[in-house]
Amino acid sequence: MSQEHGFLENLVDKVEDAMERVGIRESSEHRSEHRSEHRNEHRSDHRRHSHHRRYEDERTQVTINVNVGCCQPSTGGTGGVGGTGQPIGRPTHQTGTSDGSINGGAGASGGIIGIPGRGGNVWPGTRTQLYLPFLFIRATAGDCAARPIVGAFWESPDILILPGVSPADAPDLPPKDLGGVAKANADNTVYAHVWNLGQAPAHGALVEFYWFNPTLGFDSKGAHLIGKTYVDLGPRSGPESHKLVKCPFSWRATYENGGHECLVVRISQPCTDPLSGPAWDASQNRHIGQRNIHVMTAAEAAAKPTLGINVGPLFGQPGQVAVTRADTKTMPWLHLVTNSRTKLPGTANANGDVGITSPTPSGTGLPNLGALPDPRGVGLIGDSHGVTGDNQQVGFVATDTNPGAGNAHVYRVSGTQNGQPFGGYTVVVLGQ
Repeated sequence: MSQEHGFLENLVDKVEDAMERVGIRESSEHRSEHRSEHRNEHRSDHRRHSHHRRYEDERTQVTINVNVGCCQPSTGGTGGVGGTGQPIGRPTHQTGTSDGSINGGAGASGGIIGIPGRGGNVWPGTRTQLYLPFLFIRATAGDCAARPIVGAFWESPDILILPGVSPADAPDLPPKDLGGVAKANADNTVYAHVWNLGQAPAHGALVEFYWFNPTLGFDSKGAHLIGKTYVDLGPRSGPESHKLVKCPFSWRATYENGGHECLVVRISQPCTDPLSGPAWDASQNRHIGQRNIHVMTAAEAAAKPTLGINVGPLFGQPGQVAVTRADTKTMPWLHLVTNSRTKLPGTANANGDVGITSPTPSGTGLPNLGALPDPRGVGLIGDSHGVTGDNQQVGFVATDTNPGAGNAHVYRVSGTQNGQPFGGYTVVVLGQ
């Protein structure tokens, strides 16, 4: 709260300075008129009342509207209202609109001075034109914060891990600025690369680190806070516009449902760039970064052939879950595995099968798909399945053999609704 309070104090000080400059000019003009109009009045009466009259007459009515929320709260889709009174449909991100008046200058009609007459979510210019921060975490390499994002947004290159080291012993930056793969049942330090593309600095931006069980789509019910901290970011024109931030608390990763937990990092400035909504959807909200990746060796994959993945909330509408193979070249995140900015593992030849089970209630047992020579042949797996209702899970299995040294198999499990992705989970099997 102290950092938020400090920001507001600075804002108020700047407004007061501007008003004082206006007041001094108006006061000088008023005193000149006052002397001319009342030159013949009795001096004693003037002395008796001048102090009161001067400040009473010079009082300037000023209305200041500070609109710092870039976006309205998220709303449900257009599918009506469910039995609980909640809107049916996945929440969507509501962006503001610009009336373009900033191009005419602060004093132009509808400009800064005219803000009281402007709608609550209408701005004088686009966000990047305004003197405000523009915070975000990249979903993919080359991401410039346009949302909704296209592609595997759950493979953020901005969430990094120093495995096997607690934050107290970890450096401010991970080795080579790349990080690594988390160690199960051990202390791991999580870092986030956060950005500000706005014209204004962001003071006291809140950075939150969370873990989730392996899940495609998220909500607050599955969130587990690892830790949070604050960072100051400079404007986009300076070198301090992006920084690596270390989580002050350790993440002890485990194998839940046979796979590593998922990581989510959020950045916001409550006054100048609030989180907005949807609060957990990295595909729509630039403030959120997501890392849903499970990396294992061929031996680990053989030992745990069935991986359970929760679908997540569907908000009253049906969804689709599918699995596909991917070329390693489509996954820049794998640079973290090679610890090289120029080298990636090769894509191994597919010599087996990959699929997912039909949805079952979360927490129920999944079949040991590795014990069957052909799980597809007996109807246990397919390439995709429809899903209805919340609290559902699917089981993932791949029967490809060891990719070989320097190579990898990459599989992506994704969830969609109305053709739009809402989440995903990537499985990487490294060759030996």
